Amino acid sequence: MLTDPWLVITALSAAATAVATAASAGAIVWAGIVARRALRAAQEDSRSRTRPVMVAELRRAPLSPGTMNLVLQNLGASVARDVTVVLDPGPPPNVNTLPDSDIWKWIYQRYARPITTWAPRWRLSNVARAGHDKLEPFVVRISYRGPDDTPYADRYEFNPDHVLKETEAGPSQAVGDLDWEKRKVRAMEAIATRLD
Repeated sequence: MLTDPWLVITALSAAATAVATAASAGAIVWAGIVARRALRAAQEDSRSRTRPVMVAELRRAPLSPGTMNLVLQNLGASVARDVTVVLDPGPPPNVNTLPDSDIWKWIYQRYARPITTWAPRWRLSNVARAGHDKLEPFVVRISYRGPDDTPYADRYEFNPDHVLKETEAGPSQAVGDLDWEKRKVRAMEAIATRLD
């Protein structure tokens, strides 16, 4: 037991210094953890804003009733690399045996090999259904890498009814003085749709 007051003060001072040192070390460690988390969040935010984003969609073909296009494009801010497109149902064992009139032959051939670089806003389009041909639901899987080698994979399920069952209103087919003006409006709408 310490009886000398100076020894007691010295011991208490040493204990307080040890506690303060431990608290400082803990604060430094905690600050390091918080800084690392903030840095990781900033990197993830930067990656998500600058990454490639490959999208597949099924669109009506303008001025061609019943026809739909399969459109693939990069809506992101950077180049997608090693883009692989897999269709389900997939191609037959030998795609070349399909007749040239089969529009899916051209789609299967187009995406048979990976595309090494796909620039932002680059769009590829193929007719997936011509006129009133039958088109069953299908799936498009796209896998690719970003500029920093981060892998991405997206899956798109398409049911043609979601596009074909769309309804819209237009000028009536009435005959008379207004008929010519309505035809002009329909023509301008068709041109506007084509420019999309």
